[in-house]
Amino acid sequence: MTMLVSWAVHRAGQASQPTSIYFTSDSRITWGSHTTYWDGGRKVFACRIEPHMFAYCGDVVFPSLVLAQIVSAIDNGVLFESNANAEQKHAVICTSLKKSFERRRDTPDQDFSILHALRMGENAERHFAVWHVSYSCKRKKWQSTSLPIPSTTGLIAVLGSGESSVKKHIDRWTASDVGARSSAFFSGFCDALFSTEDKYSGGMPQIAALNPGSHAQIIGFIDDDAHYLHGLEVIPAKTLGRLKWRDRHFQNIDPLTLKQDAAARRLKRPSGL
Repeated sequence: MTMLVSWAVHRAGQASQPTSIYFTSDSRITWGSHTTYWDGGRKVFACRIEPHMFAYCGDVVFPSLVLAQIVSAIDNGVLFESNANAEQKHAVICTSLKKSFERRRDTPDQDFSILHALRMGENAERHFAVWHVSYSCKRKKWQSTSLPIPSTTGLIAVLGSGESSVKKHIDRWTASDVGARSSAFFSGFCDALFSTEDKYSGGMPQIAALNPGSHAQIIGFIDDDAHYLHGLEVIPAKTLGRLKWRDRHFQNIDPLTLKQDAAARRLKRPSGL
């Protein structure tokens, strides 16, 4: 069922639009019961040509397969015109989701949610948008909602079966001297995930980001000297440096030395957490 979180980051003195948007999710896929699961399912997707990223929770089969197809279509430049505006691009994505869903026959229906984020423009002209697309199997109804982006660093969405646990742990972090920062949101997410309070969430975190000046980026996760990408443990290699890597407190970690960036601010876990 998943823990799925999105947040926006603003830098002091910069434009009213965020600097970055992040998605993070767990990696557990279950089959009917929390006792039957796989802790290595991909739930976060990023395009390499245009700045789009996606994540899902709820049903697994349809969202995971169709999002891989949509990302491929965007990366190959065939889903929409590159000069289309944000709303037009999102509308095409929604139409593609629905058309694909209509091709299902006698398959189990389950509710699901998809987050779609994109960035248009650069520098002072940049604009971010995030949508929550959902399907209700009981009502047989689709819904697409544009989510408000906070004017300061803050949460955009918390979804999934672990929503209450995630909110509880993030609230504890943001109430500490860490405050409302990316490190607090991600640390709270990790605390909720590794607490096992939600039996339908598990595995390792998956992370994606929309930053200025580049396509969407996948970020690796390091824990106990092991490297994870999309929930998959990656065998160490010299090429690990092609990606950014974070630890449980969202600190930048060198994937080869396993040491924190010397210039980065070090985060200590606040007392009481």
